[in-house]
Amino acid sequence: MPELAEVAYACRQWRDGIGHKVKEVTAHPTSRVYRDLDRSQLQKKITGLTLSASDTHGKQMLFSFSNNNWLGIHLGMTGNLFSEPPHYKAQKHDALLVRQTNRTLAFRDPRQFGRIRLGEGNDPPHWWSDLPISMLREEFNSDILSGALKRHSRRPLKALLLDQRYFPGMGNWMADEVLWRSKIHPAQLGSQISKIKQVTLFEQIIFVVKGAMNSVGQHGGDPPEDWLFHSRWKNGQICPQTKSLLIREQIGGRTTCWCPALQKKS
Repeated sequence: MPELAEVAYACRQWRDGIGHKVKEVTAHPTSRVYRDLDRSQLQKKITGLTLSASDTHGKQMLFSFSNNNWLGIHLGMTGNLFSEPPHYKAQKHDALLVRQTNRTLAFRDPRQFGRIRLGEGNDPPHWWSDLPISMLREEFNSDILSGALKRHSRRPLKALLLDQRYFPGMGNWMADEVLWRSKIHPAQLGSQISKIKQVTLFEQIIFVVKGAMNSVGQHGGDPPEDWLFHSRWKNGQICPQTKSLLIREQIGGRTTCWCPALQKKS
């Protein structure tokens, strides 16, 4: 599933459409991304409007249109955004096509776990404004981490970092990266994290989030070469720091990679 930085990069693919009017909207007739929305309502609302701005929050995207209209997109597991030529022909997995004079903005989702929402009003809709504090904002502070550790003291750290109520946009590879850099075992419980380790953990959350945004979020592709990211995807890989064998197992319901020489469980 796309994570914070990958969602930001996907959102950038529609950036050239900002400031331009929508000529036509095509909604896939059977895609499940419209499970909360009437397709015909979307087509009527957006056609003729101008795309005015875009934003991301964790794994969510928001596009604002003229006349106080809002379009929300969640990519799900396999969704992505593309900018295609103006006369682009719809393909099998194109859930949404927003046609402008010089381009076609496409939302493609083969497995249809994504979601499209609509809103109208001077302010962003509640499903956007009610999201938890973004990890990219100054308001995201160590109190959020310490509060989550207290509320979920018996939860493994790997599972807690994936909880979108506290860490919106944090996904599997980012959580592994944070724990590896913090030298914390992914199965360590929240109650077992000392105050000193909490400081380190929060610092590494910020480091990974900003580093991912500055690399993947800006240019796509992968984060810097010295990150665990490049070694975590298959068995038999070596830790970039210790050069020892990495372990890959299920923790918190997700495939997790860590270095036993670096991340020791107390």
